[in-house]
Amino acid sequence: MNARMSKLRRSISRSVFQLNSSLSRQNSLNGLVDLPTMSNTTLVDKFATPTNFRQLRDVIRNNNELLAEVVAAFEEKAALDFHYSKTLKKISIRLHKLTQSVESGIDKGWTNVAEQFDIHATIHSNLGSALTEDIIQPLRSIHTSQQKTIRAADNFVEREIRKLKDKKEETQKMKRSLYVLSKELEKTENAAEREKMAPEKYALRRKKYKEQMIRSEDDYVWQTVDLEKQRRMTENVLRKGVESMESVERQRLAHFPEDYIQTIQPSTSAVNHITLIDLHAENFGEVMSSTRRRQNLERVSGVLDSELKRMYNNQTADVMVSNSKQISVLEFIEYLYYKINDSINIVDGGQNRGFHRLARFQHKIKDKSGLAMTILTIPLTGENNSLPPPSLSLEASTAYPSPHGSNDYEEYEKISDDGFYSTATTNTSSSGGARTTTTFNESTSNSPTICRVLYDFEPKHSDEIQIREGQCVLVEDRIGEDWLIGHVISQPDNSSIDPRSGRFPTTYVSLRQ
Repeated sequence: MNARMSKLRRSISRSVFQLNSSLSRQNSLNGLVDLPTMSNTTLVDKFATPTNFRQLRDVIRNNNELLAEVVAAFEEKAALDFHYSKTLKKISIRLHKLTQSVESGIDKGWTNVAEQFDIHATIHSNLGSALTEDIIQPLRSIHTSQQKTIRAADNFVEREIRKLKDKKEETQKMKRSLYVLSKELEKTENAAEREKMAPEKYALRRKKYKEQMIRSEDDYVWQTVDLEKQRRMTENVLRKGVESMESVERQRLAHFPEDYIQTIQPSTSAVNHITLIDLHAENFGEVMSSTRRRQNLERVSGVLDSELKRMYNNQTADVMVSNSKQISVLEFIEYLYYKINDSINIVDGGQNRGFHRLARFQHKIKDKSGLAMTILTIPLTGENNSLPPPSLSLEASTAYPSPHGSNDYEEYEKISDDGFYSTATTNTSSSGGARTTTTFNESTSNSPTICRVLYDFEPKHSDEIQIREGQCVLVEDRIGEDWLIGHVISQPDNSSIDPRSGRFPTTYVSLRQ
């Protein structure tokens, strides 16, 4: 029993030491709150989303409540020991009084019994004191501190989640207002074209709508950028909150193997949902003059173009830093620029459309009001726990075109050291050094390409497909030099075919026209 008590006492001492060490660190995010964090975490990439964080919080909170029940059980045991010791002491005193005046040797033997009661009373008193000092008080201290940490992390995260939700609602409201204004302007433009004899009749109204739409579009674009900044802030807060929760759990389980932490899994995959801009001119389901559609898209593209140039000229932090787990504001604006230019290319017939490494994460949905909504769904975990790195081994070809001319676009085409397309030497940057950009070379041939699968390939991401040796695959598109997009068209054993399209490695197939 003494050996077990010593082992439990040592494990609790380690928990208290870790608790004091973590509370002594002064880690904070933007100075808002100080929470215990860890340098090496296991749960961050699994639970750093609002839904998954709440699941982890409930698990840690239940475990903390379990710790409180354990403390209550030990308190009850210590109280019983103290009460039993006190009762034995009373009985011993009575026996001592009864045997003081007796002369018989047999009656004096009860004195030995009283002394045994004294010994047992002392043992239980010491056991109660040991439980209180070595187990109950440290566990109560751990429970109280962890409870405060859980409450602080929960309040901290929920506050940022509410901010993000409010920012999303504000952005969607601006988007709906912009759609209504864009439709009114298009109606006015159509009415003015029909009234060729008196165009001045609509001149004032057209000017008013155009000015309002330009202001609204600019506000909507920058509101979307602010939304992404708030999302990044919320993600940082979520990561810090998960680190705090993991620190709490590791303190509670200091005397258990650490493998348990790795078994904690969320019910859903952890992904970042990044909201993009969706202009009325980008929605090809809306009736709109192609000339006006292109002019509208080119104007917004020019706004993003100017902002990207400004960011590169100022050498902001987002330009200089590239994090594969979290896209920077620069990368976000650059992808908005790519998205608008892609719509312009569709207006022009869809020739020579470009490729962006984030395009594979793009999804089209509808918001609550039924308007088109484009988001990037980027997983926090997966291969390399991050975005897949782009290939940098292609030969130079043609970058996706800019409506402002290739020379203007090349002024800021550099996307950090990772790159987005294939490598190509371009004009020097404003600092005078050479830089590389990445491009995608689309096939100019209209004939379909069919591949014979050489090796089995198991998909690791949702946009990949399974291919088996001997199958034939029809190539629909190409992603750099390393990946192809297509679907299986024949099986060697004539079995059923999965009609889904997805990407697969180029080296696993043999290309033939």
